[in-house]
Amino acid sequence: MKENQANSYNNLEEDSIDIIALLKTLWIGKKLIVKTTILFFVVGCVVALLSPVVYTAQTTFIPQVSEDQMSSSKGGLGSLASLAGINLNQGSSTSDSYLSPLLYSKIANSDEFSLKLIEEELISLNGDKFSIKQYMLSETNSSFNLIGFIKKYTIGLFTKNDNELKSKETVNGYNFITQEEFGLVKSFKEKFSIVLNEKEGYIEVIASDKDAFISTQLVKIVTKNLQSRIIELRTNKIKERLEYSKNQYELKQIEFNILQNNVADFKDSNKNISTARFMSELQKLESEYQLQQNILMTLASEFNNNKIKLNKDTPIFSVIDEVSVPNERSEPKRSLIALIYLFLGVVLSTGYLLAKEPLTGIIKNIKEA
Repeated sequence: MKENQANSYNNLEEDSIDIIALLKTLWIGKKLIVKTTILFFVVGCVVALLSPVVYTAQTTFIPQVSEDQMSSSKGGLGSLASLAGINLNQGSSTSDSYLSPLLYSKIANSDEFSLKLIEEELISLNGDKFSIKQYMLSETNSSFNLIGFIKKYTIGLFTKNDNELKSKETVNGYNFITQEEFGLVKSFKEKFSIVLNEKEGYIEVIASDKDAFISTQLVKIVTKNLQSRIIELRTNKIKERLEYSKNQYELKQIEFNILQNNVADFKDSNKNISTARFMSELQKLESEYQLQQNILMTLASEFNNNKIKLNKDTPIFSVIDEVSVPNERSEPKRSLIALIYLFLGVVLSTGYLLAKEPLTGIIKNIKEA
């Protein structure tokens, strides 16, 4: 029992001696810690001051859509129109125009979407107008890219000739993005983001730029084009059906007018004739006239239903938080940068002092071995 207590005391004493030795090492090297910490703090202040200022603007909206189903009478209308060889139920579905909000960020991240956006127009506070592409090119040209310069005038000289030799028939139907456009699209995507809150059901469009006014315009441009694209994708099917029903109605209207004139001409040319043959021909024409009239009314009703459905299925976007020009920068967080560098100075100098002696011993043993 006494031996166990003695061993515990010795272990505690060894641990205490180790801690005291470590503290003693740090105390001896306190000047190095102070100098390193001050140096890192100064570097952190310089980095914080030289970091580019970034302003962030954002807006929040909710997409509202109608999920009303088509009238149940459509089946009867379709069966009647099928007598004329017209299929009104072609590709119809209650959910064919639905577009999941989860796809909104995918739309915004597509190259096609960004290529369209960089052609949009911006305006400065001075009233100067320029495209997003011109604005980003001016940013790129303001900072010299050594690697890009070397690549352009070395490897690029050889690849350019290869691209010129490509056959137009071979590349027909494929989308090619130039190296310049690829770089612009990549940089542009870093300027904005789409955040979907599934729980609350709203969408945020966020954009950042060194110019507060430009960041606000980017939010508006991205939001406008995103909403337009959503409407286009969501109403694509019903627009096709609307156009189809319109064409069928117009064609049937022409046929009906011709038949109507034929019936009138037949009656006018046989005013004084009341034979059984005449009555049979007249009855035949009137039956065909009645059938075509019913089909025409069916097509007209279907055309009107599609117009109503198009209005119902077109999303309406309710803005919760309107975008405004930011007054405060979002980056850089200068105080945080300075504190991080200060912390790094303390950690690195302390780690160097604590690891110096053991590492020296290990290296010495390796050399002696």
